[in-house]
Amino acid sequence: MTSTEPTSVLDGVTEPPPAPLPGLDALRALVADAALRAAALLDGPGGALTEGNARGGAATGGAAADGATAEGASTEGAGADGASTDGASADGVDDVTADIVRFVAQHGDTHLERAALRLGCSAGRMRLLVTAHRCGGRPAVATCLAPLPADPDVLAAAEHAVQPLRPSPTAPVERHHNHLTDAPARVQLRYGPDGLWHPYVERYGSWQPAAAPAPDAATAYRAARTALRGATRT
Repeated sequence: MTSTEPTSVLDGVTEPPPAPLPGLDALRALVADAALRAAALLDGPGGALTEGNARGGAATGGAAADGATAEGASTEGAGADGASTDGASADGVDDVTADIVRFVAQHGDTHLERAALRLGCSAGRMRLLVTAHRCGGRPAVATCLAPLPADPDVLAAAEHAVQPLRPSPTAPVERHHNHLTDAPARVQLRYGPDGLWHPYVERYGSWQPAAAPAPDAATAYRAARTALRGATRT
């Protein structure tokens, strides 16, 4: 009986491809990524990749391929924050950065170092962006990259909402752009371009994405505290 299972054009390939093509693992990941993009587009004109079939929409057709073949790539146009600053969109992240981070988040950390090289950032910085994407997709990457403008009234309301949850309620809370930081609790909330609060926790001297974003600050604060307690237990 003939199998009806879908096959990849690379399934029968065993020899490494000639230079300058990437290795078979990278090529297979690119084929899988293209299939996910096609499936999302077939869902409708506005089809977008989601967490279930790979979170964060398809950004640029060749960006993921650039990330997979990044050895020796130029870092021209990369910002000090470790991401390209050319062509940034209204949400604060350019399409190339968003697409490469999405690719690594979906297809595994084996591509992380080459992707970091492509974006001109450290592997540690790239790991934070990938973690952010896994928590909340492209808006989470934008929120992780740099402070964004935010309505002071939104921050004030968020501070009021989390006050009953704070372990040190008399300690000051710092507001900076879209960041609301409760340093004694090691919790930071960032208001994203998606209108959600993205929870961060302080680990090893840096702020790291901790959980999925939430529409209200109190829920995001609780998620950050839960993440800290989980890290303490492990």
